[in-house]
Amino acid sequence: MSDMVKFGAAKDIITPCIRTTLMGFGVVFGKPFLNIHDDLYVRTLLLEDGFENQVILVSLDLCFHDDSLTEELRDYVNEKYGVPLDNLLITYTHTHFGPSVKGYDLVFHEPEYESFLKRRVRECVDRAYLNRCEGSIEYGFVEGSWNISRRKNENGRIRFAPALDGEHDKNLYILKLSDTKGNIKVLLTNYACHPSNLDELLSISSEYPGRLCHILESKYYGATALFFQGFGADAKLSAGAAGNRFKGICYQNVNEVALGMAERISDLISIGDFKPVNLNLASKMFKIPVPLAVYPKEFFDKASAGYSGLDGARFDKSRVGGSHPDILRWASTDYVIEHYDEIPDYLTLNCGLIRLSDTLWIATVGGEPSCNVKAVISEALAGKEILCFGYNDAIAYVPSDKVIAEGGYEAEGSVTEYRLKGRIAPGIDKLFAEYFKDAAAKIEKDG
Repeated sequence: MSDMVKFGAAKDIITPCIRTTLMGFGVVFGKPFLNIHDDLYVRTLLLEDGFENQVILVSLDLCFHDDSLTEELRDYVNEKYGVPLDNLLITYTHTHFGPSVKGYDLVFHEPEYESFLKRRVRECVDRAYLNRCEGSIEYGFVEGSWNISRRKNENGRIRFAPALDGEHDKNLYILKLSDTKGNIKVLLTNYACHPSNLDELLSISSEYPGRLCHILESKYYGATALFFQGFGADAKLSAGAAGNRFKGICYQNVNEVALGMAERISDLISIGDFKPVNLNLASKMFKIPVPLAVYPKEFFDKASAGYSGLDGARFDKSRVGGSHPDILRWASTDYVIEHYDEIPDYLTLNCGLIRLSDTLWIATVGGEPSCNVKAVISEALAGKEILCFGYNDAIAYVPSDKVIAEGGYEAEGSVTEYRLKGRIAPGIDKLFAEYFKDAAAKIEKDG
């Protein structure tokens, strides 16, 4: 282990320069954006320890992308910089007010934007290499009341509603990287809270993660801020909680949330309550085959005909236009029907474990992991402090066994949305424990 640390950071705009449809949700999905409220970015952090081991962390202001972006970038940095394939991680802040891209969307993504995106991401990594310096890394966290569980238990039934007593991670985690003169050069933030809160539906926006980065960069001149979405699939901003429902919030609300977060981070920096991180890098990416509780083909036939067996709702499919929100549900459902025999009875879940130091690690889980998944992984990796980065691909909501037993949207709602053959079956906690323990053992064995 060595105290010598090298790091580099960069960012680049990935806001569409052509008219695209929004990734979105509900009434947003499939509709072209009308204006740009604030830009979208790719942000990159390159870390190098005293043994010349390198890890690259990339965060994009997009809802999702499929594996192709990660795979192409891993090949790129491996060929150009000699970075092992396992040592690059891409995750998404999960803004719903960005362009449609490959993966989650089968219908609207634009090849021209895809080419633009991949070029910008590569160039951002290149600039991180050009922007390297030596310095130190420190770790800390603050607690806040910015998020709230959206899984309300009413008489044993889980409703999509604000839950004051529901599980959610209140901590905002920070990595502070400073140069040898003590200047703050990078602030990496990690928070678990699903975006999609805005009431202005047709504007490009990075939502609260992007605004937090803007504020930090304006406060610490010359610093690059990054945001990595945590296991926040079942939490929303408390600013949108209105009694027994969630309401859309305005940009001023988003600004107030981000200002509150930035103020707490600044307080922590002023106090200096950080732990040093003695960088000792290693990484192991792996895939977990997660069994599904398979639904019969008749379930999807009914859904395609305008009936949802999940929530009992009926729709008039004849009224669905090219930009209607239910086009996603039916396009995905029809895909499952057409490929039912080819679709596997399991979900391939992209996961990984990155050692920053002997005590501080990053665990990543694909899709939209629920808050309780962090507790499962933390228990499996007892004695290690874990930062949890979710949303590394477009694949599914990822519940724990506890969430599966309780039911609700996170346990069942992603079946048709993500073109799955059924919901995730019980037993996922054991899989998480086995695979993450095994990855940690391999990393520690290899030194």
